[in-house]
Amino acid sequence: MEKILKQRNDGITLIALVITIIVLLILAGVTIATLTGDNGILTKATEASERTKQANAEEQVKIAVQASYGTDGKMNLDDLNNELKKIEGLTYKGNPISDDNKIESLPATVNVNGYDVEIKGEEETGNRPTIPEGFYAVEGTTVEGGFVISDVEGDDLNNSAGGNQYVWIPVDGILGEKGKTVQNAVDGEIILGRYVFDSNGDIDTTLTPTTLGGELKTSSTSSSYTETSTGNGNTVAKDIDGFIDSVRTNGGYYIARFEASQGTNNKAESKYDKAVWNKITQPKAAIACQDLYTEINSDLMNSYAWDTAILFIQKCSEDEDYSRQDRLYKNLTNTGKATDGTNYDVRCNIYDMAGNCREWTTETSSSSSSSCVVRGGFYGSSSHYTSSRGIGSTSANFTNYSFRPLLYL
Repeated sequence: MEKILKQRNDGITLIALVITIIVLLILAGVTIATLTGDNGILTKATEASERTKQANAEEQVKIAVQASYGTDGKMNLDDLNNELKKIEGLTYKGNPISDDNKIESLPATVNVNGYDVEIKGEEETGNRPTIPEGFYAVEGTTVEGGFVISDVEGDDLNNSAGGNQYVWIPVDGILGEKGKTVQNAVDGEIILGRYVFDSNGDIDTTLTPTTLGGELKTSSTSSSYTETSTGNGNTVAKDIDGFIDSVRTNGGYYIARFEASQGTNNKAESKYDKAVWNKITQPKAAIACQDLYTEINSDLMNSYAWDTAILFIQKCSEDEDYSRQDRLYKNLTNTGKATDGTNYDVRCNIYDMAGNCREWTTETSSSSSSSCVVRGGFYGSSSHYTSSRGIGSTSANFTNYSFRPLLYL
């Protein structure tokens, strides 16, 4: 009996050993497949590294392409070749760009450290901002990241030259025209229009108007808002139809990079780290924004410009619910300067749409006593946010009310 039991135990031990070996082999196979297979960790890591390197190459070329556009909005091939020469490791047709080996027509393909990047023809490059006369592109900025212009040559993102700076808002279409609907905006296109955003930062397709013009309500019981050529005592846009025509023709518009500061001629400035021009009424804010330049139109922000800028930021920044961003500061500060040095309200190179001060616009409220409309959040309240609307009278000039101008061609 002992012999039989011993043989049985030895047999069980051998079977267990075999099963253990089989399980280990299976696990080893799964582990190897997980690491090295087509969808393995190592493969994915390699692919991610390759995508990063490709994206880096494309970004360097994109910056060079952007810098090659002149004030007329046209690409200059000589400037393009000179900009591409600055990129380390770039070749064209297998050799560095030189007088004997340069791009003479588009489309063309360059190689940056082993990664091909296509430069398309102008008719294929999509929305490109036109730089108005008297303005200069700020180096290192792109349309997707916030293309900045300054009225002082050589200015940079730190505004070290002290110019007035503006950011281009690209537009893919006009709401209600050529098949452009609210759903296009929901899907990520930047469609010029007025929008209501829900508590998640998404476009409310029920309350958002389907075309330009008409009334907008932020709830079924709220006041209505309009953007027309006639107001209700407040100052309206000096030429709202002209603004829309310009956006339609040029594919976008510019807004001030910073909340307004007060210039020596009582005109609005857009400069970094300047005291905010607050305690100003809506009619005076409109005057301060109009006729800033002779070669380009300027005006107080309208509701189309404000809401479409939100769409741009939500599409092109990492903040997909920026429309619901509330205050980032706890007290009033200078334009574009956070109190604690960390919580900067800046997206796509645009400062303070969610915080610092609420901002006057040319939109009109249905309230007979408070026809002026303010947008955005301010330092004193977390119940106001980027897309929120408020109202005030034509004589209202509170500490937390400011404004910013827009430019259009």
